[in-house]
Amino acid sequence: MDPFFLDDEDPASVALLLSTGDLTVDAAVEAHGHTPNGDFWTGVAEYLISNYRPDLSDVFEFDPEAGTFAAYGNRDQLLALADLMRPAVTDSDAIGALISTATAAGHEFDD
Repeated sequence: MDPFFLDDEDPASVALLLSTGDLTVDAAVEAHGHTPNGDFWTGVAEYLISNYRPDLSDVFEFDPEAGTFAAYGNRDQLLALADLMRPAVTDSDAIGALISTATAAGHEFDD
């Protein structure tokens, strides 16, 4: 089951949503000293965009909450963001490696 939900009911305000706090990777995130909340996942999105999809820089409006990651923008770009983030959200080894690599590169997660 895909952890992401695309809310595109209103074409003027399309959102990519991820409910946090009950993901299979939460223990791996916590083992690396982070809280797997909306702010943390916003940091993951920002890191992935800056390193792997710079063409998506500055195209989203992020509005995280404690229990939800939320990004607003163009439907196709949001789907690309979901594809980019999906391995980190679903694979404990992938998120562990991402956290280690990002931290070594000086990225700070705001969780």
